[in-house]
Amino acid sequence: MKNEKVLQKVHGVIVTYKPNLELLKQCIESLVYQCKKLHIIDNTPNGCLELETFKNYGNVEIIYLKDNYGIAYTQNVGIKRALEENADYILLSDQDTVYPPDFVEKMLECFKEEKVAACGPLFIDANTGRKQFFIKKGLFGFKRFYPTSGKYEVLQLIASGTILNSRYLSYIGLMKEDLFIDWVDMEWCWRAKKKGYKIIGNADVIINHRLGDNVKNIGFKILTQRSPLRHYYITRNAVYLAFRCNSLGIVLRVTLFLKSFRYILGFSIFMKPHTKNLKYTLKGFYHGIIGRLGKLNEES
Repeated sequence: MKNEKVLQKVHGVIVTYKPNLELLKQCIESLVYQCKKLHIIDNTPNGCLELETFKNYGNVEIIYLKDNYGIAYTQNVGIKRALEENADYILLSDQDTVYPPDFVEKMLECFKEEKVAACGPLFIDANTGRKQFFIKKGLFGFKRFYPTSGKYEVLQLIASGTILNSRYLSYIGLMKEDLFIDWVDMEWCWRAKKKGYKIIGNADVIINHRLGDNVKNIGFKILTQRSPLRHYYITRNAVYLAFRCNSLGIVLRVTLFLKSFRYILGFSIFMKPHTKNLKYTLKGFYHGIIGRLGKLNEES
């Protein structure tokens, strides 16, 4: 049963890139009756024309970018489209996240507080089956905490499942496009908090979301595996933000910088192809230092 009151408020923005159509279908079907409209923004080079079938749902719009412009730019296309249609709230989603049937209704409860810029749920990583955590500012850096219920002010959220409050976007700004991918959602949250807005984590709501391509258990830690190119962006943007993100205090920026060394070592030592991962993370570290952002030119 559609909740018409909810439908009038919320637009969904789903970013796709060479999507698994079955997983995407599950994502869409979990949201299509919870949102007034779903905007699918396709980042696939030349466009994934198989997406046309999803127009059958009626309230689904598909925008083909015909190239990979990065998640930040693609999210901004969807956000701007939702704002043009006067959305009060904008739900961001990856292409493989699945939502419970009362997700939107429960998440909107977070906005009863004043100056809430965004809220997001806890999630279970589909690769490991493990429930994840929220992050808050600790005495010596980023601090994880593992709530079982309740709503909490947090430092940051992952993009998928996050609902943005449209009324504050003109003050906070949109996603930082030159980051391209990785740390985009975090940077936006830090910026919102710096401007005096709240980011709420709702532990009463849990979604299924896939972190990375796979995982590797190295005994004392489970590592999320991605491609060498993603390892480049993760490392580069961490270094860049450590040096240039004025939304974070010095302790968090130092912590972020130190994380970049862990990425170089962890991705290179424990993940194949080792040499390529080392090359890409070192290049990311260098580009972060000199402030070279945007899409990686493989020849650079």
